[in-house]
Amino acid sequence: MNMRNVGMTLGLLALLVAALFLGGCEEEDVAGVFAVANVNASKVETVELPFETPVTLDVDTTNGEVTVQGVEGIEAVSVTITLRSKGQTLEEAQDRVDRIAYVAEQAGNRITLRYRASEQEADVRRYSGVEFDVLVPIETQVEVDTTNGAIVVEDIHGTILLDTSNGAIDVYDSSGTLTADTSNGRIEVVRFAGELRLDTSNGERWLEEVVGLVDAETSNGSVHYMGTPSAGGNRIRTSNGSITARVPLDASIAFDATTSSGRIRSSLPLIGDTQGDEWSAQLNPPATITFDLQTSNGTIRIEGTGPSSNT
Repeated sequence: MNMRNVGMTLGLLALLVAALFLGGCEEEDVAGVFAVANVNASKVETVELPFETPVTLDVDTTNGEVTVQGVEGIEAVSVTITLRSKGQTLEEAQDRVDRIAYVAEQAGNRITLRYRASEQEADVRRYSGVEFDVLVPIETQVEVDTTNGAIVVEDIHGTILLDTSNGAIDVYDSSGTLTADTSNGRIEVVRFAGELRLDTSNGERWLEEVVGLVDAETSNGSVHYMGTPSAGGNRIRTSNGSITARVPLDASIAFDATTSSGRIRSSLPLIGDTQGDEWSAQLNPPATITFDLQTSNGTIRIEGTGPSSNT
């Protein structure tokens, strides 16, 4: 190898090492010098907001979890705000925390909580995030939009609209209409009555003790359903993952189940076409409910849960 080739090889190696170093740590450019921001700081603040009924809660944040809890008999909406940031030193991280700007306000029956990265100074935007933990009346319309954070909702009766790009969505002991969308994360709904519309690109969906119309779709992930679908078109679809549907033994349901690469199995006394990878069969015909189950790659199981308490 001549000297020119040796020089080119050493240069490439140097670039590779530099790329690995820069890609492996979080950095900031301070006066032209690269420094690692790995010291954390946080601050917790609380706000009490009056409300008018019916309450609408509107939460918009970045890099932070949102928790909403319905409470009987409260006289004000209670908000706990956790502000977090990073720096090269604790003082620098705390300074960024102190410069975080957020909104917590009430206008009529609308409560607005907002932290937007685009509204922050450059260094605060890069290293910070805000979490909201909210106590509201049980009868509340909830609208939550967060990026890079989980959403948890509990004991809410009303319209619930939830959206996160990277994080799980959990809903417990609630009712009404639920629309939930996450790009990367699971969706779990336990003890819900009403209409469900769920969408996730990469994540499992777990629905347990749900009653009502369900429309659930994921690109990559399994779906576990246990509940009582209501009259109308119920649908569960996934591109890559199994589907398990458990329904009351005395329910009257027409199932259309399809899998491209997998098997369909059932322990229920279904009547109709139950052969191959496309089934069209009914439980306790004539059916008053339709349930479409579809996966491209995965097994479909249709099972029973016991007698239904619903007429």
